[in-house]
Amino acid sequence: MRHKIFLNAIFVAFLFALPTMGAAQTILSVSTPEKSATYTLEELLALPQITVVTKNDYVDTAATFQGPRLRAVLEPLNVGPDATLKMVALNDFSSNVPAVDAFGYDVILAVLRDGEPMSVRDKGPIWVIYPMDDHPELQDDSFNGRLVWQLKSIAVE
Repeated sequence: MRHKIFLNAIFVAFLFALPTMGAAQTILSVSTPEKSATYTLEELLALPQITVVTKNDYVDTAATFQGPRLRAVLEPLNVGPDATLKMVALNDFSSNVPAVDAFGYDVILAVLRDGEPMSVRDKGPIWVIYPMDDHPELQDDSFNGRLVWQLKSIAVE
């Protein structure tokens, strides 16, 4: 009898899990004091994509990064260049980034590196990438702390 109750409990749990199986998982949340938005990998890939070929202090050679512009997730929430963005990683590391960077440069939310999705182990699923090779002024230590990998949220302050 216990075995049958146990199997029934598993069956019911399975039925409740069905609607979420295969559902896309949110990988990024963006919030302001007034509004918020969430994105799945598929939704980020559906935004216009930018390719940035660059190197930084965390990759040995130039890599090809692809993803939407950071400003593409800021503009729908009416975030302007005067804001400060608190970028938070999966391990709760955070960095305060001036939003003006997103409007002055093609800073991207890289979701592909060399054409492949990035695993958490490889700094994914989202890595904030600046076009450092295209702008000598970005090759400064102050910008390295803004290259947040494993990005999970952006809070507009």
